[in-house]
Formats: sequence, C-alpha cells, structure tokens
Amino acid sequence: MTPLRGIVLAGGRSSRLGGRHKPAISIGGVPIVARAISALRAAGADPLVVGDPAGVPDGVAVVREDPPFAGPLAAVAAGVAALDPASGGVILLLGGDMPYVTPATLHALAQAAPAVAVDGDGRMQPLCAAWPEALLRERLARLGDPADRPLRILYDDVEPARVTIGAREAMDVDTPDLLRAALAEADAAGE
Repeated sequence: MTPLRGIVLAGGRSSRLGGRHKPAISIGGVPIVARAISALRAAGADPLVVGDPAGVPDGVAVVREDPPFAGPLAAVAAGVAALDPASGGVILLLGGDMPYVTPATLHALAQAAPAVAVDGDGRMQPLCAAWPEALLRERLARLGDPADRPLRILYDDVEPARVTIGAREAMDVDTPDLLRAALAEADAAGE
C-alpha cells in the first residue's frame, strides 16, 4: 500500500480577515483546520500541520516554517522536512482555510499524483494537490531556500493532472465575505 500523508498549511497572517487565524475559525462547530485533518484521515492520509496549532486536534503533529510567515512554499518545505522519507509515498497538500474538501477529492488527487484541483473556471488550487513524495522532495531540493518565494514555482516544468472540484470544495475562507458564505453553506447543509 502506498504511504499517503497530508500536509495542512495553517501558518499565514490572515491579513484579509483582519488577522483572525483562519484555520481556527469554526464552521459548523468544527475548526476549519480540524475539518481538513478529518478529510485527510478519511482519505487514508496521516496528517501534519505546518503553522499555528490553534484549532488542531490533539495528537496531530504541528511544525512551523522558519522563519514564521515565510509563505506557503516555505511551509510545504518545512512539512516535507518533518516527514521521514517514505519510498513510493504520496503527499497531499491542503490549505488550512478550505473547510469543504472531501475525502473523495483527496483520494482522486492521490491516485493521479502529481495532481492539482481546479475550480469550475479552470483555476488551479495549488493548496489542494497531490505529489509523489520523491518528486516533491527533489523539486524542493532543487529550488533551494523557499522563504518568501511563490508556491507556483513548485509547478514550473510539471504538468500535473487536473481534478475538477465544485465551488463548495474550492471555497477558501480568505475574506469576511467568504467566511459568511462558508458559514451560510454550513447552515444550509444543517452542519
């Protein structure tokens, strides 16, 4: 069986949300980061969080990128560095502000790795992706210092499979309007 692990990125400044730590916000009574962890576990992945531990369930490892707030590429690198190498493994990357990603989507991404979720408009969601572990480690090593560099460079010269997801799954909680929409979505679903 292929080792499947997940890295949840939960270390941003949440500046568009007034500094309120997005992953710790409860949607349907559950912190967004805990929802992401639950989806990863249901997909068969062992989760690791990179960033602030607020809202992270007990028993889930948390590490921090160095320096803190050095961006998502630095967070991915810190997460990968914290994992013991697994031959033939797949690593799922998931934003800690995506409350509605499903285990089925994560499983589809893992099966197609390297793969990235795309929304209905065809926009890539690079923090909803799967990488063969060896490829991800090689790319990070080749990039050098990841601090304050854009995540998109991880995808240079790689053509990932595209897994289309619906608007609900693609939703991330970046602004007050998106938070209201996520809360309304939970209410409508009876969560």
